[in-house]
Amino acid sequence: MEIKVKEFSQLPLTEQINCVQSTGRYLHARLKGWCHISLYFMGTFYAEVWLLEHCGSIGMIRTFTSQAQLEPYLKTSSMDKLVQELLP
Repeated sequence: MEIKVKEFSQLPLTEQINCVQSTGRYLHARLKGWCHISLYFMGTFYAEVWLLEHCGSIGMIRTFTSQAQLEPYLKTSSMDKLVQELLP
């Protein structure tokens, strides 16, 4: 069963991490300052896992549903082909 973004956002961080690891489809990663950000497709939304490089821990998981928010990733690689595969 596919989890919805609202349900996912209400989970504690440790459960969000488990959900991303078990059901998310890794798409790409980027660096922003002191964070290594990994992007996952969760079926109906995207999840960004923000890893704090200086301490090796996950600081947060940010979710979004708008493809416009993929712009930072499109600037770092040619992901548009992959994004087209994910469109219904």
